Amino acid sequence: MQPTIQQVLQKHFASFALHNVVSNRASHAALQIMNCRTAAMGGHINSCPEGHYHQIAYNSCRHRSCPQCAWLPREQWLSQWKSRLLVCPHHHCIFTLPHELNTIWRYNKVEFTEVLFRAVSQTLQELLGDAKYLGGRVGLLCALHTWNQTLQEHVHLHVLVTAGGLSSTRGWLQLKKSCLLPRKVLMIKFRGKFKAMLRQKIASGDIKLPPTITEQGLDRLLKNLSRVDWNVKILNRYPSGAGVATYLARYLKGGPIGNSRLISLEDGQVTFRYRIGSHEGGDGKEQGVSSLEVHAFIRRLLEHVPPRRLQTVRGYGLYSGNQHSRIAEARQALEMPVALREDEAKSWQEVCEESGYGKTCQCPHCGARLISHGEFKAGRGPPFEMGKSITPTEAA
Repeated sequence: MQPTIQQVLQKHFASFALHNVVSNRASHAALQIMNCRTAAMGGHINSCPEGHYHQIAYNSCRHRSCPQCAWLPREQWLSQWKSRLLVCPHHHCIFTLPHELNTIWRYNKVEFTEVLFRAVSQTLQELLGDAKYLGGRVGLLCALHTWNQTLQEHVHLHVLVTAGGLSSTRGWLQLKKSCLLPRKVLMIKFRGKFKAMLRQKIASGDIKLPPTITEQGLDRLLKNLSRVDWNVKILNRYPSGAGVATYLARYLKGGPIGNSRLISLEDGQVTFRYRIGSHEGGDGKEQGVSSLEVHAFIRRLLEHVPPRRLQTVRGYGLYSGNQHSRIAEARQALEMPVALREDEAKSWQEVCEESGYGKTCQCPHCGARLISHGEFKAGRGPPFEMGKSITPTEAA
């Protein structure tokens, strides 16, 4: 039977924690994933309003690294962003940091991430704000990923960029060329900004050098990295941003690997599928199979649990989400309808219905939408006998 991440942790995390130093962050994430949708989380009842059907629903852990309960928040996030995206072509850019910097990232994940977001967003906004390339205010949606397909450290930022921008006169400007920017220009500016910001953070003490790197070693490292090209990609233009946003949503929550990629958990080995990248002679679509000793798998998995409150998806420019974004002016310039304000995320019933899973939230007897009620705490059972015909109003 195909295993799940939850089963891997339930069977082997205790042994892993006994033989390894585990941070509070990683330990909390593992505990949440192990208990997700079990009696340990408590639950509630989903019932037909006419009393035809009752269903125990154990609560989700809602941890952003849990692959089991990630679908609903991903769909809610995607629904909100699809309504915000401007109706115009978009580019997808990827900024990857050299692996030589991974040690510094490992010791300073929050501040290091701040530097990466700032360097990328400033680079794109400054270049596209130049009349030589565009001369307007663009929208950026940035998402941090810290892993590759085999869960190794691979710190990079995906960026969705509007292929056009708002001018100072409130008109919409089109790019002067089909390509977003010259790749070499973009790479050099990003590389320079990141290095300068990193040095500044280290000088101020906000970023600490790991024990294996001295100040002289840092100077040598950054000088060596100045002599090589950094991996910056500008992918082809897309007619809209919805496709890339859908791709980003897959990694917004749920951790670095989903349950569908696991093949087996046998003899202390976790076997899983991965996409073969171009650096391995693949095209990004061909799949390979990899096996890791279970403790090594858990170590890689938990390395990518983001620090608490670290925002891994951020908007800038027209997509910044604040009163200075000017997105309303951009919508007007593109002759888009006025955006409807959505203060609350859609309910799980609404998301299921819109995604084609309406039957999961309907009574199998009469088709009525199920109502959630009768919450019960961890370690306690449902508040009434499940076989009994009772309406949610009566149960309350």
